[in-house]
Amino acid sequence: MRTAAAVALLLLVAVVPADAQCAMCRQALQSPEGRQMIAAFRSGILVLLAAPFAVFGTVATLAVRRFRRKPNGIDVTS
Repeated sequence: MRTAAAVALLLLVAVVPADAQCAMCRQALQSPEGRQMIAAFRSGILVLLAAPFAVFGTVATLAVRRFRRKPNGIDVTS
């Protein structure tokens, strides 16, 4: 119990220094180079999301096909 409270307190204290950098980041990203970096970052996120969606879609398709298969020629839909 004390460990969980200590970790929670540490996380609350650690948020303050990380929050101070937002103004600097926002200022740097408003430049033309920053806008280009934002566009590349967004494209990178989409590329990285493609693989998990492809895997999930493949597994879901295979699962649906398996459960829709008729066992021993008996029609289970009617």
